[in-house]
Amino acid sequence: MTTPVSTRVPVLPVVAAGVAGQLADDLLFVFLPSFPGAAAILSIVLTAGAARLVTARLHGAAVPRAGLAVGAVSAGVGLLLSGLGLVTILIAGLTVLAGVAGAILGRPEVRPHRD
Repeated sequence: MTTPVSTRVPVLPVVAAGVAGQLADDLLFVFLPSFPGAAAILSIVLTAGAARLVTARLHGAAVPRAGLAVGAVSAGVGLLLSGLGLVTILIAGLTVLAGVAGAILGRPEVRPHRD
């Protein structure tokens, strides 16, 4: 019999990663306001990278859950800072997906087993 894998998500690293991804995005927007698309792309990429870093020592179901949490925190902070416009909401959705994708891509132990 195998022992179950913990699904606990580390709260402090998740919140720090989500907030850091959005603040770095906003700093780029301050320094490069003529190209707002770069800030959105950077936000998505930083969220995926942050989710990858936060989930490096996690296993099993905790990996996608932590990635979802990083994406949700990042998207929430982005919505609070940028408002609730249509484009902002769409980018927030992509940010959540990027958090999950960054956490699980390239990790074969996260995929469900087929018996």
